[in-house]
Amino acid sequence: MVMNSTQVGAWAEDIAWQHIQQRGWSLIARNFFCKGGELDIIVQKGDVLAFVEVKYRKNHTMGGAIASLSHAKQRHLIHSAKVFLQRYPLLSKLNCRFDLIAISGSDGPHSQVQIQWLDNAFITSG
Repeated sequence: MVMNSTQVGAWAEDIAWQHIQQRGWSLIARNFFCKGGELDIIVQKGDVLAFVEVKYRKNHTMGGAIASLSHAKQRHLIHSAKVFLQRYPLLSKLNCRFDLIAISGSDGPHSQVQIQWLDNAFITSG
């Protein structure tokens, strides 16, 4: 079965969430939408709140999933995180960071994939 890009994105986010959950993180939200952006997965462990961007690429052509986190995308993530924290101010007291889960390999529910989790994938100023 061939999946469209929306289905592939949901599949990759499900894989990422399983990976995160196995490491003891608690889910705060998935697919938080606001004007100007989206946050794929928001999780908490202890005093850390992580905004996790999930990127999938079938192969490493053009740098693969890690290279696909552009500066423009980082700006959208920062904007979305600010909106999220304004809506949920108690969470703003936590140590916030931006993580990237890069998934590569063939698509499909029974495929072998490689998962890389980069915590603090980029630093914000201010």
